[in-house]
Amino acid sequence: MTYDVNTLKDRAQCLETQASLEAELDGYQNRDQNLAFQDRRNDRSDASATTRLAAATDKVNYLTQQLAGPNLAPADRRRYEDQLLTATYQQARLTSRTADAGGAAGFLAAVDADQIDAQVAVLSGAIAAVKARHDALPAA
Repeated sequence: MTYDVNTLKDRAQCLETQASLEAELDGYQNRDQNLAFQDRRNDRSDASATTRLAAATDKVNYLTQQLAGPNLAPADRRRYEDQLLTATYQQARLTSRTADAGGAAGFLAAVDADQIDAQVAVLSGAIAAVKARHDALPAA
């Protein structure tokens, strides 16, 4: 702890300081809640991309198997080839999207979350110290 609550000379200063610290804590707690919401949203999005990638891979495999069949009518072959082009593109796009998860953005998000957690801990400790100082001072 790098702060000295003994610099607070009376209960009024303690109350003023506590109100200011609590307002700042509210801001950090709001950021923490927003990050938690973003994490939940990203998790749903990542799960959705992973599910869609699996479906696209299954479709590519199915169409490839259909095109490998020896007795495929020319119209069916052309339809399967067109569908395979689309499915392959979607698979590549989703593979790229799932591979991009994490990296620098993920690291920086983790640093930001740790920073917020540390700031919440510091502010919570300071508020507790100010309350204790307030209670130790004589009522005026």
